[in-house]
Amino acid sequence: MTTDPTPRALTHGHLADCLSLARDRGWSPEERKWSFLLDNGTGYGLFDSGELVGTTVVTRYAGQHAVLSMVLVASSHAGQGLGRRLVEHALAEADCPVVSLHATAMGRPLYEKLGFRLVGRAVTHFGVFRDAELSGSTRSALHADLPAVVERDAEAFGADRGVLWKDYFRFTDQVRLGPSGGFAAAWRTVDNLSVGPVVAESVEEAKVLVGDLAAGAEGALRVDAYHPELADWLVERGLERRGGVDLMVLGDLAGDRARLHVPMMQALG
Repeated sequence: MTTDPTPRALTHGHLADCLSLARDRGWSPEERKWSFLLDNGTGYGLFDSGELVGTTVVTRYAGQHAVLSMVLVASSHAGQGLGRRLVEHALAEADCPVVSLHATAMGRPLYEKLGFRLVGRAVTHFGVFRDAELSGSTRSALHADLPAVVERDAEAFGADRGVLWKDYFRFTDQVRLGPSGGFAAAWRTVDNLSVGPVVAESVEEAKVLVGDLAAGAEGALRVDAYHPELADWLVERGLERRGGVDLMVLGDLAGDRARLHVPMMQALG
């Protein structure tokens, strides 16, 4: 094995290689998502004779919380400890008291060995939302609403993500404000409209927000639901459960997590 021992910073020049690596491991090649993550976080890669064979991305929020994502190792280099090397490097670079991630079943044993503990689960739902109609109780957010959205997001998530939200507000297709001060956003992927985050005072408000986002959607909807009641409602509305991921953390999560019904995206917490 000639893999360089130290992960190197990734740039947009590595984007095509990141997409190739994603395809190799059966992930959707989300160019827009990868580009957004590299703009707002720090990517690290492992290289073998110049070929990208492993990745991860660290997204930091105001020195309070860091999220690890996109931990990928080429199938040709599986079983060589590269995933652990990437995660350990990312943790050393994170420089935050709290680090979280969404773990697949394959990745969870590694994260447990590194001290992460399980604190929740997000169940993925996918499909065409049935009988979507605007409720009349939500409205599209304006740019002037961004400070309030940032404040409510920080209250629920437990860290200030204001810098990220400046880009995410433009990245989304739509952000809607709810009747009780909640909000929800959705962004376009290769093959669906992905909902997140959803911050609401209750599951009922979360349902209204998701339903109103679905009313303006074309094609399939994706929702990663933390709460079982919301998950069951999504199935009733025609979406299928497609597995899930475990929310794991080093340190202590802050915020009113009961109000965070859907993550911004798995890669961003």
